Amino acid sequence: MNLKTILLLIICGIAISLLSALYSTDMTVGLGASITGYGLPMLWLKKVTVIVPGTPETYSLYGSGLYLLTDIVFWTIIAAIMHLIYKQAKK
Repeated sequence: MNLKTILLLIICGIAISLLSALYSTDMTVGLGASITGYGLPMLWLKKVTVIVPGTPETYSLYGSGLYLLTDIVFWTIIAAIMHLIYKQAKK
């Protein structure tokens, strides 16, 4: 693989990771706050809504951004595998 292909696969992995934020999971444990996690396969974005009138929602990277990096690596590897399958099928 050349450098252009590798960069394209990394960009594809980043784009898919960011699009994975469309997947949400309810992580609420008890009363008082509603917690929603976003990301797939790792939940890397957390939204906390405190159940008090006038309190703003807060967003934070779950796992200090390590889970987002894991997602990017995961989706980059999946994109590379799909690229290799495509190259093999094209032959």
